[in-house]
Amino acid sequence: MAIQEAQFYSDNVCFGGGGGGSGSGSGDNGGLGSGVFNQFRFDHQQQQLQQRHEIDQFIISQNERLRLLLEQQRNQQITMFLNKIESRALILLNQKDEEIQKAKNKLIELQNLLKKLEMDNQGWKKVAYEKEAMAMCLNNKLEVLKERASCCFINGVDDAESCCEDEDTRMVCKCCNSRSSCVLFLPCRHLCSCKNCEPLLDSCPVCKTAKKASIEALVS
Repeated sequence: MAIQEAQFYSDNVCFGGGGGGSGSGSGDNGGLGSGVFNQFRFDHQQQQLQQRHEIDQFIISQNERLRLLLEQQRNQQITMFLNKIESRALILLNQKDEEIQKAKNKLIELQNLLKKLEMDNQGWKKVAYEKEAMAMCLNNKLEVLKERASCCFINGVDDAESCCEDEDTRMVCKCCNSRSSCVLFLPCRHLCSCKNCEPLLDSCPVCKTAKKASIEALVS
């Protein structure tokens, strides 16, 4: 539309004035019309450049807006994904914590049971040692009675008295030689010490075996 107006204006300038002007007048009018047309074309080119610049700026702004929108959507998706992973991880961690707690409780129960079994074992060992010491003591007394009966049967009353003296000598503490032996040494099982001397001895005074334990025997 602007080009048509410029063309119309150029035609009026070049061919105006009744069509009967002189040659010099036609030349001036032609130069003026050409200058106006060039000016209009320059303005039109400037307008095109301005419009192109505005379009470029609009495209850049739209691209930036689209980039921000896409980035926002991506951040939202990442946030949702991380929230899902976090919730699932929390569930798994809670399950693992429960399993660990159950395992700890089970371990405590087993440790308590082991301690109880160890205590029971120590008690049974003590009972076994006591029974064994009692049996040894009875066996020793039985052997002494057998020897005494044999002495009394063969040699008469006088020899029987000497056998009783020998028995008393055997039952005397081998450390102090004054008190009666009432402590049984383990593992050799010799009844050879009194209660007062036993803490002072590290080995059996009869066979010199290292003392690992000792049990007081009830001798009546």
